[in-house]
Amino acid sequence: MTESIKVPTWALPFVISALGAAIAYGSSTAMAQSTADEVERIEKIVIQTAERSTENGTSTKLNAQAIRNISTSLSQQQETAKASDEKLAQLINIMLEQRRD
Repeated sequence: MTESIKVPTWALPFVISALGAAIAYGSSTAMAQSTADEVERIEKIVIQTAERSTENGTSTKLNAQAIRNISTSLSQQQETAKASDEKLAQLINIMLEQRRD
């Protein structure tokens, strides 16, 4: 009752070669599909990264502008403080002179 497939011995190398070729073909097809999937995944990541870098570039420009504005404001405050210090020193000198008299 057990039936088996009998292959003539002269055809055995051809059968083994065909089996090897089928395995190699299946393997290379699977590898190609895996590579295509990986390329698609990386492409999505690159697109997202490009979008984020554009957003970051805009944010960086805005931050640089804000830093310049803050720097200018601090510089103006420093000049105002220096002028106030000079006026205060003059006022103290005037008060000291008036007290001596």
